[in-house]
Amino acid sequence: MPATLALLCPQEDARHLGAILATANRDLVVVTAADAAGLERAVAETGGVDRIVAFRTNSIVPAALLQRIPGPSYNFHPGPPGYPGRHPFAFALYDGAAQYGVTAHEMTERVDAGPIVGALSFPLPELPDADWLIDRTYTALIQLFVMLAPQLALTGTPLPRTGLAWDQSRRCTRKALDALRALPPDIGSEEMERRIRALRSVRHEGIRPHLTLHGRRFALEDNYTNGF
Repeated sequence: MPATLALLCPQEDARHLGAILATANRDLVVVTAADAAGLERAVAETGGVDRIVAFRTNSIVPAALLQRIPGPSYNFHPGPPGYPGRHPFAFALYDGAAQYGVTAHEMTERVDAGPIVGALSFPLPELPDADWLIDRTYTALIQLFVMLAPQLALTGTPLPRTGLAWDQSRRCTRKALDALRALPPDIGSEEMERRIRALRSVRHEGIRPHLTLHGRRFALEDNYTNGF
């Protein structure tokens, strides 16, 4: 019986990622899902899968499902090992990072904590735009996926682990993001620009900064140039 791999990714990525895996192993059966519920259905309908690969998704694979997979499953994280968690690009921009990148790792019960099996890094220009960084990160994710596809497609063999380690001290949590978004009334102009630069991505309206004054909340406009 041919091996089956479940691909958890946005719908727009499924076709070409599946083709990359099929080229690496023509006998591999690839099923796709856009979210955790769809993944559960796909696994049930196929009678079980040999490997799960998650790519550019905010869905969390339940630990119980991971435990039913014969070997390790893998996630492609849109950030370097120094920025585990959600919206890592915003924290890197806020920190003024000179380097950024992407990470492939084994999936474990704790998100973005499993052993790392691959990573790519690239330099950042001075004061990079958030949407530019998202696009550059997507390109790097595809590059890393192509590099690891031959190994991912051989579901009976775990990918070799690297010597890289996560830096959990800069974990990108919802709590940390909410704190970054909430601008204090006495914020200085330099700090305000720093936060806006990190959070103004037009693709992630839910992470834009806001200011609360006298019980009224003011949010950053889509066409922000130099003020609210």
